[in-house]
Amino acid sequence: MNRSVLLLLVMITILVSGCTQPETEDVLSRARKAFINKEYTDAEQGYQRYLRENDNGAERWRVWNRLVEISGTVRGNKSRAIELLDAMLLEYSGEPARYRKILINKGTMLIELGLWSDAVTAWSQLLSAPGVLIEEEANAYANLGKAYLMRGEYGLAVDAFKDCRELDYNDETHKQLCIYELAQAYAYLGNHLEAEQNLNVLLQYETVEVTLMARAKLLLADIYEQQEQPEKAIAMLKEIQDTYPNPRVVEFRLKNLQR
Repeated sequence: MNRSVLLLLVMITILVSGCTQPETEDVLSRARKAFINKEYTDAEQGYQRYLRENDNGAERWRVWNRLVEISGTVRGNKSRAIELLDAMLLEYSGEPARYRKILINKGTMLIELGLWSDAVTAWSQLLSAPGVLIEEEANAYANLGKAYLMRGEYGLAVDAFKDCRELDYNDETHKQLCIYELAQAYAYLGNHLEAEQNLNVLLQYETVEVTLMARAKLLLADIYEQQEQPEKAIAMLKEIQDTYPNPRVVEFRLKNLQR
């Protein structure tokens, strides 16, 4: 074989190689560029095509999450995002860490949409998922309690917030929020004694976020008023005149109690 023929064969090989580069790279590249340029329809179509054509593609996890982001965050269509997350749950049922991340994302969106029954299901699934981490448990109990509370199932809310409070989780801010929510659930049940006890536990912390402290003292003022202790209620309200997010609420309550 002479040198000219060899050179021709090499050139042909290079050209063929260039023409047969994995098209998936082109699809993903175009989708990513479209996303960066805020051409979301083109990006979505590209990502969907990648999923259709690459059952075992290395980028499937990132592509799924990008599609969820486009639907839920960019377009605000959380219902569509939840449908995508359901498909992801099927695909990643054998990968515990990713499976739990999907459930957390889904549960959070369901809470945001006020779909309380579905939220209960999602957060309960997280609690029973393999390898659940303590911070995931803490998140699940808090959201489960909120969903029960919004459904009017105050007894179940109490149980969830108790688990949240008693969890051995080293996050003081999260524990304080659980204590407040537990007190609120007890108040809805009419169990003012337990509500007051939990609020007093919260007030004993050296550092509590300002708004949470104000909310706790307002709830305590409500309880004192129910217990026909107006002086204590007035004292609590005066303490939060400058810290409660809506000062008019405090002002109105004080006027009624001081008549």
